[in-house]
Amino acid sequence: MNHISAMMDEIHKYGCKMFAQIGAGMGRVLSINSGMLPPGFNPVKAMRGPSEGLPNVWIPEKKHREMSKDEIREIIHAYGILAKRLKDAGLDGVEVHAIHEGYLLDQFSISNTNWRKDEYGGSLENRMRFVCEIIRAIKDACGEDFPVSVRFSVTSKMKGFNDGALPAENYKEFGRSLEEAPSVARILEAAGADLLNADNGSYDSWWWAHPPMYMPKACNLPEVSYIKQFVNIPVVCAGRMEDPDVALNAIENGKVDFVGIARQMLTDPEWSNKVASGQVEDIKPCIACHNGCFGRLFAELGTSCALNPAAMQEKKYEIKPAAEKKKVLVVGGGIGGMEAARVSAMRGHEVTLVEKTNQLGDIFIAAAAFDFKESDRQLIRWYIRQLDKEHVTVLMNTTADKAFIEKMAPDEVIIATGAVPRKLGIKGIDGDNVLEACQYLLKEKEAGQQNVIIGGGLTGIEIAYDLVNHGKKVSVVEVKDKILEGKCLSAANSNMLRQIIKDYQIPVYTCASITEINKDGIEFVQNGETHVIAADSVITATGYLPMQTIPEGVEAGDHVHIIGDAGKVGNLMDAIWAAYDVALAI
Repeated sequence: MNHISAMMDEIHKYGCKMFAQIGAGMGRVLSINSGMLPPGFNPVKAMRGPSEGLPNVWIPEKKHREMSKDEIREIIHAYGILAKRLKDAGLDGVEVHAIHEGYLLDQFSISNTNWRKDEYGGSLENRMRFVCEIIRAIKDACGEDFPVSVRFSVTSKMKGFNDGALPAENYKEFGRSLEEAPSVARILEAAGADLLNADNGSYDSWWWAHPPMYMPKACNLPEVSYIKQFVNIPVVCAGRMEDPDVALNAIENGKVDFVGIARQMLTDPEWSNKVASGQVEDIKPCIACHNGCFGRLFAELGTSCALNPAAMQEKKYEIKPAAEKKKVLVVGGGIGGMEAARVSAMRGHEVTLVEKTNQLGDIFIAAAAFDFKESDRQLIRWYIRQLDKEHVTVLMNTTADKAFIEKMAPDEVIIATGAVPRKLGIKGIDGDNVLEACQYLLKEKEAGQQNVIIGGGLTGIEIAYDLVNHGKKVSVVEVKDKILEGKCLSAANSNMLRQIIKDYQIPVYTCASITEINKDGIEFVQNGETHVIAADSVITATGYLPMQTIPEGVEAGDHVHIIGDAGKVGNLMDAIWAAYDVALAI
C-alpha cells in the first residue's frame, strides 16, 4: 500500500479527495469469454450468483450457481479488511459498487433475480441484507466517521432478461421499480451509507448506466431527483450530466447534491476549471461515442478517449514546443485536418489550413446531422474556435494547387482530404430514388415514406433509427452475416441500437446480395432465394474509399503525411489519433 499512500499524498496537496470503488463480483453479468479475465481465473467460483440457474447476460444458455452463505460471509469479511487498508493508506472513503447496474449485489436485491429461501432472499429486507452487512463491516473496521458511498441504480429499466427499456417507453419493470426504490434507499441510509451515487439501468439496459449519444442528456435526473426526497444523505446523479447549465441548474434547484461526471473528464480534464472560470465554450465536448473509453477497454487496448489520445497516457502524448519552427500546410478541413492544425500550432509551428469548400468539418458535418448528435455539432464549433485561438490561418474555398504550394513553400504537408462514398456496381444504383447516406443526412435528397437501407454498419443502423423517429418505415439489407461490426463499438451503443431494431420491428436481412434496384424497391438474394422489398427510397450506407491525393507541386517524401480517411478509412478516433501522432512528430 506504500505506492497508494504516496499517490494520496500527491492528491491531497491539491485539496482533492479520493474514494476507492470496491465491487463484490459480477454474478450473471460476467463476460465469460472476455480476454480481460485475470490470471488464475476460476470459472466455477466466478459463475456464482444469488440464485441457481440465473442466465448469463452475454451467453444466456450458461447458467450461474447459487452462492453459499460461507461465500457471502467471505466477501463481507473481505470488504472490511480492504476498506481498513485503504483508509490506512490515506483514502478519504470507499464506494460500495452495490445496488447498481445488475452486478452481484444488485442481483441479490431484486426479486426476479433472487429466488433464495434463506435469510438473503425473500423479503426486501432479506434481499438487502448482503449489502447492508457489507456497509456495517466497513464501518466496524474503519469507524463511523469513515465515509461510505453506495453506487445505486434507482430503477433497472428492464423488461426482462436481455430486454431493456428505451426512453419514454411504457413498460412493466422486471428489475427494481421506482415504487420500490425509496424503500431501498432508506434501507441503505439506515445501514450506514453516507452518500448515494445514483443513476439507472442494468447490463440488460446498459444504455442507461453508460448512456451513448442516442440517450438524452441528463437521462437519469428525473429518477435520481425523485429518490432524493426520501433520504437525508447526499445524492449524486450520473449519466450525461456534462452540460454545465444542466448540472448547475440541478444543484441550484435542489434536485441533487452533486453531479457525477466521468467520460467528459477523459475528453477534457479541465472541465471543472473551465466551468469555474466561465470558459465554457472552450470545453471539448464528450460526444458519448464510447469508442476510446469502453470500446478500447473491451478490445483490451486500455481506456483512453477517442477525442483525446492523451487521456490516461499524458506523458506519451504530452504537447511540447517543437525544436524547430516550421511552415505547416494542412490540406483538408475535416476533424482530422483541424486536429492536426490545432496541435501543430500549439507546438509553435506556423500553420495554414486550406479547405476547398465553404465549411469546416467535411464528412463529419453529415455524421453530426442526426437530431441526437448535438454534441457532435458542438465539437465542430469547438474546433473552429480553437483554430482561431491558436492563430491557424484558415483559407476556405481554396484548392492547394501547384501555384499555391510553390508560393507557400511549406516544410511539412499534412493531407487530410477524407474519403468518398463507395459506389456499388448494382443495376439501378444511379436511379432517382437512390440516396447516398450523406445526401440523406444533409437533406440534399428527400427520403420517401417506405425505405430500404443498403448496409448494416453503424451509419446504416443510425439512419434506420432516424427514419423511424420521423415516422417512416425502413428495412435494412446487409451483405455480411452480422450488423454493427464497427471497430471499438461499445456494447452500450450497439445494444441500444439492437433494442431499437427489436422494439420498432425494423426488418434486417443479413447475408443478402442485392441484384437490382428499381423504381419500386430492391431485389436481393438470400440463402439462394430471391426476395423483393418495396420502397420509395433506397439509401446506401456501404462505407467509403480513401481520397489519397497528394497535391500537384508536392513531391512525396518524409515531409508529406497522409492521415485519417485520406489514407485508410476508419472512425473518428482513428482520424484524431493519427492527426495527433503526426502533429507531435513534425
